[in-house]
Amino acid sequence: MRALVLLLLLAPVVSAASGWEGTALLAIVTSAGILGAIYGVATGFGINELKVIAKEELYQLIATALMVILLVGGNNIIDALSANLGGLAGAENLQTAAEASITQTLTDGTNGIETYYNKITEMDGTIAVEGSRSLSCNILGIGYGVSACGGYNMLHAPLSMAGGILGFAIGELYAILSLLALSKLFAMNLILPLGILLRTVKITRGAGGFLIALGISLHIMLPMGILLDRMMADTFLDPAMNPNASAFTAGLQTDVAECDPTNVNGAQIVGSEGEKVRGILAGLRADLKGVVFYVLVLGTFGPVLALLMTVAGIRALTSLAGAEVDVSPLGRFL
Repeated sequence: MRALVLLLLLAPVVSAASGWEGTALLAIVTSAGILGAIYGVATGFGINELKVIAKEELYQLIATALMVILLVGGNNIIDALSANLGGLAGAENLQTAAEASITQTLTDGTNGIETYYNKITEMDGTIAVEGSRSLSCNILGIGYGVSACGGYNMLHAPLSMAGGILGFAIGELYAILSLLALSKLFAMNLILPLGILLRTVKITRGAGGFLIALGISLHIMLPMGILLDRMMADTFLDPAMNPNASAFTAGLQTDVAECDPTNVNGAQIVGSEGEKVRGILAGLRADLKGVVFYVLVLGTFGPVLALLMTVAGIRALTSLAGAEVDVSPLGRFL
């Protein structure tokens, strides 16, 4: 039981460790203490079978400790690489880099999805006002009305569709941002150490392995999926890498030509106000192409990719931790 004594001697190191690393180490030391107590009881009562079980579980604990050591080293390397990602303000590690990426996607002053949503909302309201303009004449109770600006109402359909896509993407991004925040709080500080403790004995080893895989996947794979999506999008939109990148550059012109309902003389209704509507529609057709591409890649595909990578990480790590868990139904749902 020299290995058990060595693990128990790590207790002073725990007091010096900080963050989730210290919590994980504390869980390992606690597990070693539990095994030590089991071995002591077995020795006191002369139960050889219990001694054998304690020794077998000790080997499993040593394997868990080695896995945690590899995790600490790998996580430090990943955090150092994530902190050097360009264009992400406040990126100190993998998690803050992913949060900065989502925040930039949402609130960037030029290409932020919320910026586009506000522009489309403003444009839709302006078009509603312009489309309601009309001209009427009433003499002695007899009159007529002309709606020369009714053509503007045809623009509500494309704006409504674009607004729906943007609204869905905004909700999806805020949901994944909340999941990242929960992951920062609980994945490594609660789920991982709880999994280490449950993996101490054979009867709960499966649950412990699953919790270890869940904590690591939420901590690493979830934000990594967000950053991988941003790197792919930035590469595709880089003119140096893609000659056709300018066709997908996000941009949205929201200027709406003012309608003049007095243009009611025959062909002038079509030739003047109709041309304004067709000009606005042509501009939307050109601008929304880049906006929708930007939103679908960063606002929709990114969170889906992050969740799929998380599920794949859980499946791979549960096998490594000795707990086979079928997560294929969740993958098909996503």
